[in-house]
Amino acid sequence: MIQDIETEVHLSLVPAVDVDPLRRPPAELSAAGNGAIAATTLSPLRVLIVDDAPSTRRFLRAVLEHCSDFDVVGEAADGDTAIEQADALQPDLVLLDLSMPTVDGAHALKGILGVAPKAIVIVVSGIDSSVSGMMLDAGAAAFVPKGITPYDLLDRLGSILDRPITLRQSGSGDTDQASELGSAGLRSPNQSDRRAVVLENDPTVRHLITEALMVCDVEVVAEASTPSTLLAVIDLAQPELVVLDLALKGAPDTAILTDVCRRSPRSVVVVYSDFDDWKDRAISAGAAAFIRKPRIEELTDRIRQLTSSR
Repeated sequence: MIQDIETEVHLSLVPAVDVDPLRRPPAELSAAGNGAIAATTLSPLRVLIVDDAPSTRRFLRAVLEHCSDFDVVGEAADGDTAIEQADALQPDLVLLDLSMPTVDGAHALKGILGVAPKAIVIVVSGIDSSVSGMMLDAGAAAFVPKGITPYDLLDRLGSILDRPITLRQSGSGDTDQASELGSAGLRSPNQSDRRAVVLENDPTVRHLITEALMVCDVEVVAEASTPSTLLAVIDLAQPELVVLDLALKGAPDTAILTDVCRRSPRSVVVVYSDFDDWKDRAISAGAAAFIRKPRIEELTDRIRQLTSSR
């Protein structure tokens, strides 16, 4: 288990002038009856995460749980459940996807605001931002695209909510991106000492890896499909285990493995890849194990061995 010296860093993310077409002006948010989110109220905001993809919900939860400003009180995978949860939980903040089964996000927005009128709803979606105007007119506070890094997400949330964001900082790691925010790699409070991050292009393979980790009693705090997202999550979570492929676009490269080991030296890294010829180079770059795809059972067994020895 990682031993951290926990400190705090405050991010003042309030813009001087609001000119963002993807968000409503703060004055309009206050006028809409959202006093619970005023900048002068610094108690944690109760958050409901709404997305049909479990990996996205895990990612958003992992990022928010590193901030003392947010308390994730519920999750929903479709619009109907989101409305029910909003009614029961009365969250301060809702992070809402647009593309979901049964009742989509656009229709869920009206229902959520109907049962929880004081909630601020921020649309977090991969759909073209051209629909943002319609969502803002329907009552959303802002539109945030999927795929941005955790630091960018927190930056935008601080700006949209017009309040500083407080991060818990550990003493391990030293990265360029983290230093830009005055932090050097964060860990989540009250988390298991078996946490993992997965980097893989193919969503089906990501799902298989996540299932293998869950069988081994390892909590997957985030799944990533790009190196930049992986490294940002590594900075935040400092996970005990990282499972990654070396070849995300074109030929394999150990650079991502080197970056992971540098940013989170206590993480055990397992490479799961088609490129068997790169095994020696991966081990030399810091990998604890190299498993050739598609040997998922072998991957599961190796993870068990690695986690049981820690």
